[in-house]
Formats: sequence, structure tokens, C-alpha cells
Amino acid sequence: MILSCADPGRDYVQLHRSALVADTHSDTPLRMVRGFDISERDTTGHMDIPRLQEGGVDLQVFACFVYTETPPEECRPTIDELIDTLEAQIQRNPDRIAVCTTASQAEEIVAGDRIAAFIGIENGVAINNSLDNLQHFYDRGVRYLTLTHTASNDWCISSADTMPAFDGLTDFGHEVVRQMNELGMIVDISHASVAAVREVLEVTEDPVIASHSCVYSICPHDRNLTDEQIMAVAENGGLICLNFFNGYLAPDNRWFQISDSFFNVHRAEIDSTVALYEDDREARHEALEPFFRMRSEAIANLGIDVGTLVDHVDHIVNLVGPDHVGFGSDFDGVGSLPNGLTDCSMVPAITRELVARGYSDVDIGKILGGNFMRVFREVCGG
Repeated sequence: MILSCADPGRDYVQLHRSALVADTHSDTPLRMVRGFDISERDTTGHMDIPRLQEGGVDLQVFACFVYTETPPEECRPTIDELIDTLEAQIQRNPDRIAVCTTASQAEEIVAGDRIAAFIGIENGVAINNSLDNLQHFYDRGVRYLTLTHTASNDWCISSADTMPAFDGLTDFGHEVVRQMNELGMIVDISHASVAAVREVLEVTEDPVIASHSCVYSICPHDRNLTDEQIMAVAENGGLICLNFFNGYLAPDNRWFQISDSFFNVHRAEIDSTVALYEDDREARHEALEPFFRMRSEAIANLGIDVGTLVDHVDHIVNLVGPDHVGFGSDFDGVGSLPNGLTDCSMVPAITRELVARGYSDVDIGKILGGNFMRVFREVCGG
């Protein structure tokens, strides 16, 4: 793609405000179910309504997450509780945010100066191997499903699985994709293995998304997509929404090299802490927080910033054009974010960088949210 010369006189703030800006992945519902009030400005997490408004984020996907190791009988209730909590908070703020299930609904909500809340589910284990449960979640307003997570489930292999029990998807996994097509639910391939992504693209009749993944050729991590995969998603009409996590952005997997080195030094302390809270995930996470903080200090000098994120944009645009890239922050789901992009109020910095690199107004509009709206409309209607 040939970019126009950068025009220092272009008003990136006005351009950002005039675009429909979509973020296709945040884990904020996990905080909400623990008591966090999204209506109030926060100082610890990455997202709340005041900062979404400040950042000009018009459509926010709230991903309802469930761990793969969750007992099967608890999977559907766990997601139902997350949706209940999200809906209750939205209903308490009707003048600022509303749920959308179609693209036209989203546009209507945004036109009324409110945030369009899109409900997603992260991890196919949520449906507990039941198409009836998939229907249940669709009826509850869920419009995308991330097929797997960092551990494989019974029917979809994770990208992190080095000893897969089967190749990609099972026959039931194929049924899930077909049923999602029939319902009008977006298939999300983030976290899926290379074989699983290939099979999804063979089965699906609708465009897919990678809701929060980056470029493997820049950062060779299993969570990122190879050039071959990016081209296949583009051919499918789908898009790759870039994750803001430093570990998936840093060139040459540098972030993980430093992070792994840090944890090796502190391995004995970390292992003893984990052993103390083996059966209490929340207490364990809190006890490990000082180590996470020290790790962040250890990797702070990597120089990962908004420009690093837009390097991934450049790569995809140069490979397949501007119609197949967007953003899926993973806010409230990761602990290390680029300098200048540490919460959702800072999203306009992306537009500033795109302007500085000479992207046209039209292409910036696509990248910020237009591409996702195209897929949303095609798959879910409206």
C-alpha cells in the first residue's frame, strides 16, 4: 500500500471523534463481577465509562471469560453471571451505554452519543459441548465466541497446546462453526491453533475475526498470526484486531525473553507463593502482584509504544490492504501495555500515529472501526 505524505496540519482529534471507533476485546466483565463499578472513573484498571468516553471509543466488546479448567456444570452459570452483571451495570447507565446485537443498533446507539456494548464470550468451553447452550447465549445477546483459550477444550485446540489430542477441530467443532454461521454469531479465531484456524476457514461461510491477536513475523509467539494466516483471513473477508499486550507486540519475542529471565531468577519465591494459594485463584493473583510489578520494571526499557502497535498495522496493510485490520485491546486482561496506551482514554494516540504515518482519512476510519462494522453487519445483520 502506498501512503500519502503525512500532513502535519491534519486534526487527528477531530478525525478520531468523527470515526466510529471499535475495540473488539476487553476483559472488564471479570472486574465487574468482583464488584467494580464501570460507571466510575478508576485508577487501577484499564477501562470504565468515563475513560471510554474520553478515549472516543464508540463500540466496546465486553468479553465474558471462563477458564478451560472450570468444572463443566459451572461453565454456563459462570457466563450467565458475567452477562447478568454486565447488563445490570449497563441498565444503571442508560444515558451513556446500551447493548447492541446488530450493526444498525450499534450505529443508532452511537448516534445518540452513547457507547455501544457488544457482548462476546472468550473460550468455547463456555457452551459445555452443547449447541443448545450456544443458542442460549445467542438469545442472551452474545454475538461472538472465541473458540478456545490458552488450554485446549474438548473440540478446539489452543495455539499454546504443544501436545494436541487431535488436529484442530473435532466434528463437533465443525458443528459449532456451522451453527454460529446459522445463528449470526461471529467466529473468533484468537487463541486457536494453526490447524484449528485452517479448519475454521474451510468450514465457515461467514467472515471471521481474530479479536485480539498480532503479527507473528514481527513477534513470533503462538498467539500471533503468520503471514499465511493473515492472507487466509483476508481472503475470507475477515480481519485481525491487534492486541495491545506488550508481549505480543515486542519485536523478536523480546518481552518474553526478559520476562522469562526475570521469573527464572525469582522462581523459588514464586513457586512457594503459588503453593500457598493453590486453591484460591484470586488470593494467588493478589500475592503474585509484587512480582508482576517488579517484572514490569524489569522490562520497562524495551521502548514499546504506540508506534510499535502501528508497526503491526503497517505489516498487515502492506500484506493484504487496509480492509482487514482493527484493534482488540485486551484491556483489563493483560498487565503490560505500550507507553502512551495504558488505558482506554489514550486510544486517540493510535489515530495520531496513523495520521503521522500518512494513512488517509478513509483508511483510518476503516482501521479504527469501519472494518469491524462491516463484519458485524455481514454476520449478525443490520
